[in-house]
Amino acid sequence: MSPNSQNPYGANPYIIGPPIVNKHQLFGRETLLRTIEDSLQQNAKFILLHGQRRIGKSSVLKNIPLFISQDEFVFVPCDLQHHSYSTLGEILYAIANAIVERLNIDNTVLDTLKSRDLDNNPKLFTRRFLSTVYDILGNKKLVLLLDEFDVVTQNNTETAFAFLRFLENLVTQDEELFVIAVIGRYLDYMPNLVQSFRGGIYQEIGLIDDESTKQQITQPAENILLYQQPTIEQIIKFSAGHPYYTQVLCHAIFNQARDESYSRIIPDCVNDAVSLAIERAEGGLATIWDGLSISEKIVISAVAEAQKNTTENPFKLLEIYGIVLTNPLQKAIKSLINKGLLHINPVKIKVELVRLWLLKRHLLKNEIKSLEALEEEKISQLLSIARTCWQEGRQSNALNLYEQVLQLNPNHFSTILELAKKYLEVQSFDRALELYQRIYKLNPIGYQEEFIEALNQYGHWLITEKQYLSAKQQYEKILQIQLGNTLAQQRLAEIKAYQAKTNIITINYINNSIKQNYKLIIVILLVLIGGSIGCILFFSQLFSNCPVGQEKSSDRHCIPSTNPTPNPINTPISNVSISRGDRTLFPDIQNSDRDQGIDSFNKGNYTQAAQYFEKAVKNNHNDPEVLIYYNNAVALQKRNPLTLAAVVPAKNRTDPAKEMLRGIAQAQNQFNQKGGLNARLLEIVIADDDDKEDKAKQVAEQLVKDKSILGVIGHNSSHATDAALSTYTSVNLAVISPTSSSTKFQSPVFFRTVNSNAVTGKNLAEYAWKQNYKKVVIFCNPDETYSNTMREEFRHNFKGEIMDGGEKCNHNLAAPNFNADTEVRDIILAKNPAQAIVLFPDTEHLEIAGKITKAHKELIDKLQQTKNKNIQKLNLLGGDVLYDNNFLDNYSDALEGLVLSPPWFRDAPNSKEFAKKAKLQWGGGVSWATATSFDATQAFIKSFRLSQNPSQETVLKNLPQVHLSSKDTSGDELVFDKDTKEMSRKEILITVQNGKFVLIPK
Repeated sequence: MSPNSQNPYGANPYIIGPPIVNKHQLFGRETLLRTIEDSLQQNAKFILLHGQRRIGKSSVLKNIPLFISQDEFVFVPCDLQHHSYSTLGEILYAIANAIVERLNIDNTVLDTLKSRDLDNNPKLFTRRFLSTVYDILGNKKLVLLLDEFDVVTQNNTETAFAFLRFLENLVTQDEELFVIAVIGRYLDYMPNLVQSFRGGIYQEIGLIDDESTKQQITQPAENILLYQQPTIEQIIKFSAGHPYYTQVLCHAIFNQARDESYSRIIPDCVNDAVSLAIERAEGGLATIWDGLSISEKIVISAVAEAQKNTTENPFKLLEIYGIVLTNPLQKAIKSLINKGLLHINPVKIKVELVRLWLLKRHLLKNEIKSLEALEEEKISQLLSIARTCWQEGRQSNALNLYEQVLQLNPNHFSTILELAKKYLEVQSFDRALELYQRIYKLNPIGYQEEFIEALNQYGHWLITEKQYLSAKQQYEKILQIQLGNTLAQQRLAEIKAYQAKTNIITINYINNSIKQNYKLIIVILLVLIGGSIGCILFFSQLFSNCPVGQEKSSDRHCIPSTNPTPNPINTPISNVSISRGDRTLFPDIQNSDRDQGIDSFNKGNYTQAAQYFEKAVKNNHNDPEVLIYYNNAVALQKRNPLTLAAVVPAKNRTDPAKEMLRGIAQAQNQFNQKGGLNARLLEIVIADDDDKEDKAKQVAEQLVKDKSILGVIGHNSSHATDAALSTYTSVNLAVISPTSSSTKFQSPVFFRTVNSNAVTGKNLAEYAWKQNYKKVVIFCNPDETYSNTMREEFRHNFKGEIMDGGEKCNHNLAAPNFNADTEVRDIILAKNPAQAIVLFPDTEHLEIAGKITKAHKELIDKLQQTKNKNIQKLNLLGGDVLYDNNFLDNYSDALEGLVLSPPWFRDAPNSKEFAKKAKLQWGGGVSWATATSFDATQAFIKSFRLSQNPSQETVLKNLPQVHLSSKDTSGDELVFDKDTKEMSRKEILITVQNGKFVLIPK
């Protein structure tokens, strides 16, 4: 970079820190400001601006009066940042003072107010003060610009509630008053605020686009510095369109150019300025860090470190450090995404400058210790009691208390070390070594000697117990940790000598072999007699290395075993039912050909199994399990299948399980009939999770042990998916759910082909508002993931009033004393009744939802018979879980007019082609779960085709690139949204008409 002869630089034009008060220096916010202007013109009384820290919220607020004409409005700025502990009266007095200063009103007006008087009677603010202000303003309207609004409203204090209630009443009653407020917190963390101003306008202040960022870079120094296009792109790479970080980086670049007297800015200039920019932005970056919870800090540090290698999973990195993935850590990903700090797919930090700062200031290994602060008070008490118990010789009680500490906080590493030593002392070696292993992962250098000593003690104990093979393993582990460890080498030499002396391994092996297989007794007798043929057969069997379920033939080839060893994944563990074809998960279905096929499958005779399963399919066209097993048997004949797992509630909810499996089986059959991929066919492992959280977790733990499984389709319910997802995430195993719609899930491995509750809730809320439903009542289960998130999404999007809603679901379907008749009567006979009942049951409470509709119809019929014309039938809306033919059959009369928004409907125009094919396959109409399950399987198949040799890693990597046209799916184009990883589906509304589900035309 050559210097210029002139030095025209002057002051640095890039502003850092204070809000921008010159509209020509504010870039990328024109559309937002025009939206605010339009909202004011349309009489929006409350506008809330929100966004992450340092995004430029205060700058936007200060520029509103510069962009919007003041002929109609008078804008009064008021900063509330110093009022976190103020009383209501003090806050109102501060606002009044700001109005007086802005309007140059005589201070005597303030003399009529005192904060103490306002605390006792807040209405004085309106009666004495605002009435005077309105007289002064004449026809103009007053707009309060409240900065740092969350400072006084974020806490659940009486003052916060009082201020929100007061302000809500104020903007509702005073036509002359408007409020534009700014908060630096995500809306999910401020439910009271959202509830108070449900009719308000909410605008996020986010990153600015590349063109606006380019203007922000070039215009302030356009006559001084010359930016090349690659340089601009390099700056955007580091700042990601975040105005503050763009300013910081350009500020550093300008200082360097001025110091070294050059004007042409090339990409190297940006790289040179990064360190200086990070140093200059330290204060702003620290405020972001300080605003994070402990769990969020740990996770964002892990993401920063994992991002060095784009294939690294941050959760996997945490496990490498020995950290247990607790619920707060898993939820931290979602909260960081909501705060605008992370991208979702793949999970990475949005602003590269932030990531570099984290690597410089907050390395994961340095932050892990902070996890011990969680549950600190309870843990301190438990540890004190535990240590006392240990000193008194009550070791069992002490160990239980230590374990309770780790249940409260599994990442309390000082307790892990202390407990490891205790277990070692009482010779509970397995648990001691498990804990030492975690400590060693955390700090391999610091805890190496302690880990080695624990292995040595265990090895020594095993030698005294003459368990030489296990002892040998411990000393080999020591040599893996510390190559050349003399003690380990000495112990291994001793073990070798013992083995040579006593022939322990040989004798034990023969004894065990005789016990396990009586056939070997004959072989051994042949050896003793001296028959050479017997020797050959013995050693052929002894050293066979065929796959599980196969054995060596006489010509040394692997063939199906006549007595195969079960595949480990097919073995029930903790009552987990998983099958490739070795058992049925639907025992109530009678099919003798299926049972004979299972018997052949268990013997490893896949050719015969396929023949039986093919007959079983002909016996029962509607049973997807046998079609899957037929395809599995054929795939295993061909060898090296592509394997997916399907998790369904086979035992507990048989019909939904079959609906899912029909879609999966149809896609599998279609793929295999076309020859698969490079002659590799698709195999489906079916697992039953009973739709229960504990069972779902057990199933997941079993599935991840089978490395042949390339992905998982399922689980059926949101609560089951929630329980299992962390297990899949920990090993980077891709999951596509065709039915779990909760908005709660945030994982880099999770995709779905069903609409989330955010979409369904919005569709129903907008429909209700368009139908002029001003007031509704919601029934749900607040403790179940699907049900509660449906309620939240509907509430967020509904513009009217929700009766008795509050922040909790007062009409709780799961309440032990719930009475449908009483609930419905209270709603219908209310003085100001609702226009609609909204039903969001979980799968466990479908029948109660049906009873509500039945009670509603019976009461309306009874009241109308009494000629009470004021009583009207309420409208019914519901979640897609109600789109169930059995439910419809049971309550058809009571469900007339019910409106749902399912992800797929067979009579929708774009669904008819798939519905026709499915009807031919299964002999009748299919549900939306069949369609979404078909799509999930198709997505996995497409991900296979994007790799030469599909693996768990490539499947997960390829899913975001999957693109299927509508002819290859159930009717909608399949592309996963880059942020939500949902398949985008066309909006569908259906209703119950004459006992049938029918489409509501747009």
